[in-house]
Amino acid sequence: MADYTKTTDFAVKDGLPSGNPDKLVKGSEIDVELNNIETASATKANRTNPTTTGTHSHTGDTTITGTLTAGVIEGGTY
Repeated sequence: MADYTKTTDFAVKDGLPSGNPDKLVKGSEIDVELNNIETASATKANRTNPTTTGTHSHTGDTTITGTLTAGVIEGGTY
């Protein structure tokens, strides 16, 4: 699961003097940002009705509202 980390600080470009080549916003910079956002959002579970697979572990209390469907539950006290 990837988190989004901003690559280019576009706001700092506003403070640069006119004519400074670093003041320009380049398509390649925007492309990197959009690709980073795409990767981060594609690797997250949906907020509504998320579907996950594999083995999950949790420490602490869990409250389930609705129906819990489970295969085999091993160990513990129920």
